[in-house]
Amino acid sequence: MDVGINTLVTASIVSSNGTVAARRFFHPAADMDRRDKRAAMIRGKARKTGKLSKGFGRTWYRKVQRINENMAQQTSRQLVDFALAEGADMIGLEELKGWRPKAGKKRSSLRQRFHQWLHRRLATLIEHKMKEAGGKVVYVYARGTSYWAFDGSGRVKRHKTQYELATFQSGKQYNADLSASYNMGARYWAWKRKLTRRKDGQASGGKRSPGSPRMPVTLSTLWRSDEAPNQCAA
Repeated sequence: MDVGINTLVTASIVSSNGTVAARRFFHPAADMDRRDKRAAMIRGKARKTGKLSKGFGRTWYRKVQRINENMAQQTSRQLVDFALAEGADMIGLEELKGWRPKAGKKRSSLRQRFHQWLHRRLATLIEHKMKEAGGKVVYVYARGTSYWAFDGSGRVKRHKTQYELATFQSGKQYNADLSASYNMGARYWAWKRKLTRRKDGQASGGKRSPGSPRMPVTLSTLWRSDEAPNQCAA
């Protein structure tokens, strides 16, 4: 699964041989709009205030936090139900411990959206719910999963205004978050099948010239490898 800023969660059921059995977007748009409107109110008041006092906007912040918590609870339940219904007993999450947002200017809407990002809370709730259901959660090295096309054609080019849209080098256009979710699933299976080192998300060995960089793991890595028992993960 890929957790994003524009689309909350994009999840795919990826089997060990690279087959995508199912995919789904989880995006509580109405709740996100309610949250963002309240965040805009806070931002507007802050711009009109020279020095922010202690407890500034406390009531508004509390409402934003309640909306975020409700989204995290509902989305985590829907995601776990989706995985179990499709036969997956494992969910792969992005390994983002220690990551800090750098995008956006101070008090900007982009900076606010990063701080309201639900990744850590979602991960915690998904872990608890999967454990209760007898499944498990693993963390996957996520760097570059959205930069590389799932079909192995190379780096993608993101649309300037529709950032969720990616153009492959072949000219094909695809949802960037969906492609990233395929690559996330592929990285787990590539590590499981010892096709890669888990920490760097790159394909191991192979015939390549000395000193040349190894290609990052994408869904196509599983297609090119030998057949494996068909198991599923989300």
